Amino acid sequence: MRHTLVVLGAFAALAGCAVMKAPSGGPEDKTPPRVVSVFPRADSAGVARDVRPVFTFSERIDGESFKNRVLVHPPVTFDRVAAKGERLEIGFKSLLPETTICLTLMAGYRDVHREAPATETSVLCFSTTDSIARGEIRGTVFFKNRPDSSGAVELFLVRKDSLTDLATTKRARVAFSERDGRYAIRALPTDETRFLLRGFIDKDADGYFSEGREFGLLHPDTIVLGPAAPILDGISLMVIDPNEPGILEGFVLNESPIEGAPVVRLDPVKRGERALSARADSTGAFVVRRVPPGDYLFSAFIDVNPDTLCGQYRDAADTTKVLDEPCVALPDTLRMKPGEMRKLDPVTLK
Repeated sequence: MRHTLVVLGAFAALAGCAVMKAPSGGPEDKTPPRVVSVFPRADSAGVARDVRPVFTFSERIDGESFKNRVLVHPPVTFDRVAAKGERLEIGFKSLLPETTICLTLMAGYRDVHREAPATETSVLCFSTTDSIARGEIRGTVFFKNRPDSSGAVELFLVRKDSLTDLATTKRARVAFSERDGRYAIRALPTDETRFLLRGFIDKDADGYFSEGREFGLLHPDTIVLGPAAPILDGISLMVIDPNEPGILEGFVLNESPIEGAPVVRLDPVKRGERALSARADSTGAFVVRRVPPGDYLFSAFIDVNPDTLCGQYRDAADTTKVLDEPCVALPDTLRMKPGEMRKLDPVTLK
């Protein structure tokens, strides 16, 4: 399980990692390391600005595996990130600023056996002033309509009355989903600072959104935390694959003189794309699955001449007579969004 909450995006390269050689022999170690204590105490205030935070683990750890997995907010240059036994000590090249500080250990670091990577992301927040920021944003990351444990959420500062280009804006925080898709970003200011929120599926587990390779979604509203509302809960981020097919369902009522199960057809507006069709059941209900995103022309008909087309057929009583199949078409183009589950209003054949 990846715990929630990570930090600002100006991160320095880690230095001074102690490298320990994994012992040989013995049974395979399948238990990942976990944090059992931290210094200073989580959510404490009045911490000295020259503090050297310490994470203590349930077993001896591999110092090299922490490379690029320690993040700090606000950005401060690391002096050393050194592992010894069960402890990881973090030092900085300068005094910490007078504010709330958050350190994050991203999941994936290992014990000395290097066989079982950590599955939890651990976060330590404390303050070098007499109080700690108490703002919090919570919610769930969904992918393909299901909570996703590989989700991540980035927070960006927004200047009032200005446009924000996320491609060139440094992020303020990043948090990771737990097993049930839930995330939380803690220790945020409650001074009416404005934020933008973006969720993404962190396929490569590096904590960064890869444009064009990972799927992301920008929350449509600006988020503001203030003294009267310091916690905002229930922000769901429905991340989708832009090529994710959807599902179309509905009912066709057959009031025509010809008995039979109606057929529905989706003809793509874009040339070269394959048409989709489905047959309704005895109640007239139909489901068209795996509908690619795009614009379609919808029709429903009794397929007397079994060619899956709304067309004509020859009268059985008089084969020289050609009749039109009962058919109805929607007047407007039907647009299917990625991953959409859409239900149409009933249509009637007469």
